[in-house]
Amino acid sequence: MVENEVIESIRKRASHARQEGVRLGIGDDAAVVKPLPSGCDSLLTTDQIIENTHFLQSSHPPDALGWKCLARGLSDIAAMGGKPLHFLLSLGLPEWVFANGWLRQFLSEMFRLAGSTGTALVGGDVARAERFTAHVTVTGSVPAGTVLRRDKARLGNVVYVSGDLGGSVLGLERLQSLTKTQDDPAIERHLRPRPRLDLGRYLRKAGRATAAIDLSDGLSTDARRVAEASRIGIEIDESAVPRFAGAAVEQALHGGEEYELLFTARPSTPMPSSWRGVRLTPIGTVVARQGVFLTSSGNSRPLKPQGFRHF
Repeated sequence: MVENEVIESIRKRASHARQEGVRLGIGDDAAVVKPLPSGCDSLLTTDQIIENTHFLQSSHPPDALGWKCLARGLSDIAAMGGKPLHFLLSLGLPEWVFANGWLRQFLSEMFRLAGSTGTALVGGDVARAERFTAHVTVTGSVPAGTVLRRDKARLGNVVYVSGDLGGSVLGLERLQSLTKTQDDPAIERHLRPRPRLDLGRYLRKAGRATAAIDLSDGLSTDARRVAEASRIGIEIDESAVPRFAGAAVEQALHGGEEYELLFTARPSTPMPSSWRGVRLTPIGTVVARQGVFLTSSGNSRPLKPQGFRHF
């Protein structure tokens, strides 16, 4: 398959999807999209997946990888309380992706997620590469001045997480083991994370959340990012951290690729125990001493960031 055939295949798939707000899509030197309505801010985020860094060809099926590739960027939009609009896709393609329909399966699941979230592919690039790489840039919108940020947590705020933690790293371990089974919920959690777009918008509206971040690198690492950005401390109750069925405490504290939301809210803000089937759990408090601390059996100790690290 040559470059033009790859591009044409992607263009056809994109043309069948909803193209709301797109004046000119794939096929020209640049896409043309309609300007945002007055009173909206633009959101831009980018992410990438690299063979042997983020996935192994031997264990990660292509359809799930295509889903996750877009889900990662959508999760960033969710953490800001935004609505996704468009995305750009750039691919580095080794020869093996053309065998057995691998690339077709990768794109199929990516477009399925794009369609269900109203995110239109408007352009990108393809190139030959020694290892498979996929770079995704996602755009979104949010009412002006209302975006959720990491630096707005305040003393006395309650700290919450959505969903259950530790499932993705547990799923990765099972995926790479010899004992993996069909329809394992932990493996499904790792392969097809669900970006919390509806929840992010719910938390943004009426100022329900003061700060937010998506849990891409692990609770211990991402909580520290909020603490450092807001110049405060976070105290987490170990017994309150919701764990995915079968996950150990350490997996819930440090496991990455959860794509749940960690957020803070004023104590006076009513917060439901769940939102559209997603559990919302208070796990701690914003405190004056800077850093992240874990309390257990009446004792408190610093919680070191031991989530995913690239370097």
